[in-house]
Amino acid sequence: MAKSQLTGTSLKKEVLERTVKKKRSPATAANSAKVVTKSLKKTTEISSACEPPTIPPQEVEELENSNDFAAIPAVDSPTRKTELPNKAILPLSLPSAIEFTCDSRELNDCAQALKGIVPSNSSPPILCNILIEGDAETQQVRLTAYNLEFGMQVSFDANVDRSGKITLPAPILADILGKFPNGRLTLKSSSEIIKDSDIPSIGATLSASRSKHTIRGLAAEEFPVIPSIEQKLVTLPASVLIAALKASLFAVSSEENKRILTGGNFQLSRDEDRGLDRLRVWTTDGHRIARVLGASESSNSHLSSSLEVNFTVPAKVLRLLERFLNLDDKVAIYYEYLPEQPSNFVAFEWKNWRLTAKLLEGQYPVCDQIIAPYRDRFCHQVVVERLSFLKALERLASHSDKSHVTAIIEFDLDAQQVRLSLNNTLSSGTEIVDAKLWGCEFRLKCDIRYLIDTAKAISSSDLRVLMATPTAPLLIAPFGTPALGTEACECEYIVAPQE
Repeated sequence: MAKSQLTGTSLKKEVLERTVKKKRSPATAANSAKVVTKSLKKTTEISSACEPPTIPPQEVEELENSNDFAAIPAVDSPTRKTELPNKAILPLSLPSAIEFTCDSRELNDCAQALKGIVPSNSSPPILCNILIEGDAETQQVRLTAYNLEFGMQVSFDANVDRSGKITLPAPILADILGKFPNGRLTLKSSSEIIKDSDIPSIGATLSASRSKHTIRGLAAEEFPVIPSIEQKLVTLPASVLIAALKASLFAVSSEENKRILTGGNFQLSRDEDRGLDRLRVWTTDGHRIARVLGASESSNSHLSSSLEVNFTVPAKVLRLLERFLNLDDKVAIYYEYLPEQPSNFVAFEWKNWRLTAKLLEGQYPVCDQIIAPYRDRFCHQVVVERLSFLKALERLASHSDKSHVTAIIEFDLDAQQVRLSLNNTLSSGTEIVDAKLWGCEFRLKCDIRYLIDTAKAISSSDLRVLMATPTAPLLIAPFGTPALGTEACECEYIVAPQE
């Protein structure tokens, strides 16, 4: 250890004592000197422990002449404990990038369709996005939108260079694609780690000819998974399903406190004798009932003649389905039915589209029991031209308001006419329509809105009204020839009269 040339003491001790004497009082200096001495003693012990041991000169000479490395004495180095953090910090993994080229119009059509089911404001922001997946092996791109109640998926061919997935906000994506020029479009995703952040920045670039736009997105791993339903129940012509929905959806309830009535009840069965799959759709809001029966020939049905499958689909899902279907499509219905534990989801699949929806829970009312007691008592009958009857009702509706919706219906057997009237405090109106009458020796009152909706739902040339008493439910059914281009369906509508 180095020593001072003047005092012969170590340089470190001399500097410390000089500092203490300069700035301390005698009493304080004495106390500080003791602390310094203890500190120097500890430092000396640590320094001597860290210095390598000295090898005598004779042993050094012997070691230099020796070729045996094992004879060299080991030098004890001070051990140092390495403390590991409680939680290992792993590097962030970036999502796999996606890159594909497709027709801009095809991508735009899909995005515009999915935009309609994306919620405008959602607490999980991921639900406002569209999931885009590309598969280089199948050369397919799939788009998905899901709002936790129902979701829609569509796939199409594309030149996929890199498999991957990303989610992009539906409003921005649809708006940009709607203004893109026709032609080929390339979508390429990218991601990077932002400094001092544990969330990667994800985005995609849309480029075509002279256009290039970048959209920020979210990780695809956050997107909820749509339940998968693999069991195909039945395949029907879209024309049958469209006709059934058009003829029945007007009667669903809009009141959320009657949630089971806000959907259409599907009843599927098999007629083995005739080789037909039957679809019966019931809707009601508590004041009126619609029952529509459609049938389709099928040789590979999964339905059983001994078991009827029924479930209730939200009306907003059925309206979406009706809007997207074409008359020449084939619709496959997927539903996993177990008597002890029926599925909570149903899926409709056509072409490259699939719509999956959560079913309404609860027991749907047995609507047929309402009209069953009166079927043998319908001794009064009216047959009237549908369009003439509808136009007369619509003219009378000009006099209706929230307090005045009751139309009075009177029958003239001698003149074979139906007289309709509606009065309120400011105006009134009367309409006379030619008809064929049997019985009808009374008058009755009905909500004019229910009569108008029913007349619009029927597609035949005429309609028939069956009555038992002035206070019993009315049964209205199509009569005559179906309208051109419409599927013939067996329909019945029940309307409650007003007292």
